[in-house]
Amino acid sequence: MANDYYSQLNEALANSPKEKYMDLRVDWAFKYVFSIKENLLKFLNDILPPQIDDLEYLPNEIPVMSEKDKRSRLDVLCTSRDGKFLVEMQQKDEDDFDDRVAYYASSMVQNQVKRGDLLYKVKHVYVLCVAAYERRHISSTPKDKVLFNYYLEESDTHEEYINGKISYHFLELSRFQEDDWDKLMKNQQRWCFLFKKMHKFAIEEELPKDLHGFGGVVDAALMECLSEDQTMEYEKAKAFEYERLLSQLYGEKKGREEARKEARADKEKTVLSLIDMGMSISDIAKATRLSTEEVESIKAKTS
Repeated sequence: MANDYYSQLNEALANSPKEKYMDLRVDWAFKYVFSIKENLLKFLNDILPPQIDDLEYLPNEIPVMSEKDKRSRLDVLCTSRDGKFLVEMQQKDEDDFDDRVAYYASSMVQNQVKRGDLLYKVKHVYVLCVAAYERRHISSTPKDKVLFNYYLEESDTHEEYINGKISYHFLELSRFQEDDWDKLMKNQQRWCFLFKKMHKFAIEEELPKDLHGFGGVVDAALMECLSEDQTMEYEKAKAFEYERLLSQLYGEKKGREEARKEARADKEKTVLSLIDMGMSISDIAKATRLSTEEVESIKAKTS
């Protein structure tokens, strides 16, 4: 049982058709495509409010104040005159993800002021996450909304804190359901389409005739343009992502099974307690929503 997801992984990889384009949700492909400045500029300008003319890549490890501080390696980190930008691909929900991006963002603010600076001059820090998992929202959230922008604001009047230096932006792929490229009207929707479906181009999907300015992004994802070493790195990264996702599914399934067992054990304890109190089989069945046969079976185990 414990090795089921590994056999599923091996079978999926062995039987999958040869990709012509990379899956942009794979961490290696994400970093590779956005290592090309034109692609990153297009992505930032399509998603975020400021229009950026140029940018400079930064080392993707945030500097630490001391050796005791935790070191963090990020997906893509860059700066421009308009601000600093952290771009992350997040495949699955993790309990500490929001804490991690808060730490990343605050570190990017803190590192802008050096000892000896006379004034505190801080650029806005934009945290942009492409989320392949489902995030929680209020019930009134429009079903077709895929981009969520979070800024600081006053709690009663909702007045924006103009000089707030950190904002969070989530492009949520799980909320995007359109299968027809030609029906898309916004570039943020087209990005969702490419993140979810580009690796299927020339296999299950035809390459769109009108790419609406995304030709450079699509060309960068061509497998045939990778060197042999790069292809191996991508395939290893893809296998690792598949393994993590299948492991998560196995863990969730195992967790649900254990939860059902625990719930069943609790019900059995309740039934036995009610029997000891002298309650009738039919009344116990009504109270616990079990059938009379199930109650009889539990009683028989202790007889």
